[in-house]
Amino acid sequence: MKINIKAPAKINLFLEIVNKRSDGYHNLKSIMQTISLYDELSFESVNHMDHRKIFLKCNDNSIGTNETNIVYKTALAVKTYFNITKGAEICVRKKIPIGAGLGGGSSDAAATLKALVKLWNIKTTKTELEQIAVKLGADIPFFLTGGTALCEGVGEIVTQLKSIKKLNLVLVNPGYGISTAKVYKKIKFPLTNQKRIHTIRYLVCSGFFSTQDAFHSCFNRLEEFVFPDYPEISKIKNILNGLGCVSFMSGSGATVFGIVGHNSKIEAIQHNLKKYNWKTWFVTTTRS
Repeated sequence: MKINIKAPAKINLFLEIVNKRSDGYHNLKSIMQTISLYDELSFESVNHMDHRKIFLKCNDNSIGTNETNIVYKTALAVKTYFNITKGAEICVRKKIPIGAGLGGGSSDAAATLKALVKLWNIKTTKTELEQIAVKLGADIPFFLTGGTALCEGVGEIVTQLKSIKKLNLVLVNPGYGISTAKVYKKIKFPLTNQKRIHTIRYLVCSGFFSTQDAFHSCFNRLEEFVFPDYPEISKIKNILNGLGCVSFMSGSGATVFGIVGHNSKIEAIQHNLKKYNWKTWFVTTTRS
């Protein structure tokens, strides 16, 4: 039996930091949205002597294929939680850049949870999978459903929202990743007004996200802590805004997404971005 699954990237339409917790992590409020950029994973039963082990392959040599890899850790967690004696051969084809603020690792982990439940014929519930997911990473519970959702706490409290209409997006990455932990260490309190989340949630729930202008209410608090150290990311945002996009950094960077609007703009944006040595993708939002 072989299972193939796609793990989507995400963007943050809104990201506000609420406070710092006693455990050192930060509570946040964010609206996450899955998009049509995917890692591809395949899962098969092991048919040789070491049939109880996890074997992981990845097309990106910079990523470990042992306990340092979130997919490997997730597979071990499933084996332990459900007392599974079977193994699996897992292959990951990375297309989502690493350290890009697009949630590739968390999405891969969620895909692993869903795939292994099928491969090993495990009887479980989504709630039980969420309990496993949150111990592995804060963003993983969101990817178990995807679409449009409000994420709170450290990201593990997920409330599904009305899906926004299909949007054309351009993603621009400068070609390097950013450490999320280092960005969060730069946050200083108190922050400014945190009531914007009510506006953005209202826009999503009411279906007002039907025009590009509505997205001017989007916001990413982490931009102010990233841009001073990475002026190139700020430059990307300014250029996309100058090309008629509404643009924001996703997560803790380094990727910036621009809401393109009409299809007719895509060719002009492609032409203008060719002069820069950046990685670009043209994608759309996806539903759960």
